[in-house]
Amino acid sequence: MNKVIATTLLFVFSFLFLLTKAQTNLDPPILQEVSVISGTGNVFISWHLQDSSDVFVYRNKIPPTSSSPEWELITTITDTSITNYIDLSANANTMTRIYKLRAESDGYDSEKFPTTYLTSEFDTCFSQINLTWTNYVNNIYDEGDISPSQYEVYQIENSGSPQLLTQLNFDQKTYTVESINPNSNYLFYINLIPQHAPGIRSSSNTNDIYTDMDLSPRYINAVKASVDGQNTNLKFEIDPSSELETYKLLKSSSETGNYDTIEIITTTAFEINATDTNSDPDNTVSYYKLISANKCGVETTNSDVINNILLEIDNNEYDNSLTWNHLKDGNLVNYKIYRKINELDPELIGDRGFNYFDDNIENYQNYTQFCYYVQALDANASGNDFSQSNTVCIYLKPKVFIPEAFTPNGDGLNEEFRPIFSFVPSSYELKVYNRWGNILFETTDYSKPWNGKEANGNSAPTGAYIYYVKLKTPNDQIFEQRGTVMVIYP
Repeated sequence: MNKVIATTLLFVFSFLFLLTKAQTNLDPPILQEVSVISGTGNVFISWHLQDSSDVFVYRNKIPPTSSSPEWELITTITDTSITNYIDLSANANTMTRIYKLRAESDGYDSEKFPTTYLTSEFDTCFSQINLTWTNYVNNIYDEGDISPSQYEVYQIENSGSPQLLTQLNFDQKTYTVESINPNSNYLFYINLIPQHAPGIRSSSNTNDIYTDMDLSPRYINAVKASVDGQNTNLKFEIDPSSELETYKLLKSSSETGNYDTIEIITTTAFEINATDTNSDPDNTVSYYKLISANKCGVETTNSDVINNILLEIDNNEYDNSLTWNHLKDGNLVNYKIYRKINELDPELIGDRGFNYFDDNIENYQNYTQFCYYVQALDANASGNDFSQSNTVCIYLKPKVFIPEAFTPNGDGLNEEFRPIFSFVPSSYELKVYNRWGNILFETTDYSKPWNGKEANGNSAPTGAYIYYVKLKTPNDQIFEQRGTVMVIYP
């Protein structure tokens, strides 16, 4: 009986001891921030105490000696007023480290909190930086217990202020920074925002990158597209700070259509002149732009679009209506209209900002060829960098009037016979015959008429006489005619 009582009492006391011990276990501190200190690899750790107790700080062991998580105690904080610690041997700029806290050496674990490990790659071809980060340690420690709600991506350029580039969901761990400036110093870091402490950021290690690459031109200006016969001559101006040497000349049949490369130009010059020998400028409007390319062949800077000017003319006897498409979009463009009559020098006949002009040539009936072209000057171009249209020529139909009769009777009216024309012939021949085929008169001077006299100087009798006229117009048209003219003495 005594043995049974003793055994029972021992069990009761053991249970009470264990119960008392269990009731004295303290809740672990809550990890709030685990940040890598910029440039050092050291880790700043902060926590919130749930119970007034010591703080035991543990870090994953590197390398582990087994397939189970192994932890090493790196410090014990006995002062409850201290709620942070800097791990000076973390080396977290080369790997992910993971931490946990306890209130007692054999107490409960806090949620495990990893650092964020950031890596980056500078893509010189596309002028971008690819960022990748992780909270994963390995298959032993995984990613800890805390739950990220968001990541923030920060950038510092040339020692400036931090700039928030984007906020990403917890499952996004890559980001591409585009439009990177050449030859600049960049620093990047990631902020992890945990769900349990949304007001606190835990920073990753930093990545420093110097963007060493050739400068792309800040601008390429399309200066002119000038027609020369069946060719279109182009000129572009390059930003003098450019360090690139490869440019692509592109062409399209519409401003917003697909562009094809028609020439690759290698040069260190800041002015590029090119010629499109397959442009058909008398019938077609073509659109051009120049694009710089880096050493990887990646296109970097586009010029504005420029086009040839296609002049068209609607002729209605003596009225010529000129129309043309605008250079570029027509804004701030001045157009000068030139006319060239026969072999005379071109003359400026119009100066305006819109794309049509009417020209009346009724006072120029003695001429047959009227050629026109338009010169356009963009407001940003210098005086000699005008774009010239195709040349269009209009020909007046040669008018030749040959009288049917004349009266060489000495009264001063209708005394002579000669053809009348609306132009000055480049060659001329007139012959007059009697009915037997004898030549009575001949000349190669278009201003010299037949006065009605025979070869011997006598007046030709009343009757019909045969004439033959042959001439060439200024545009090389041949006019040839035979007919009869009556000599009448009223």
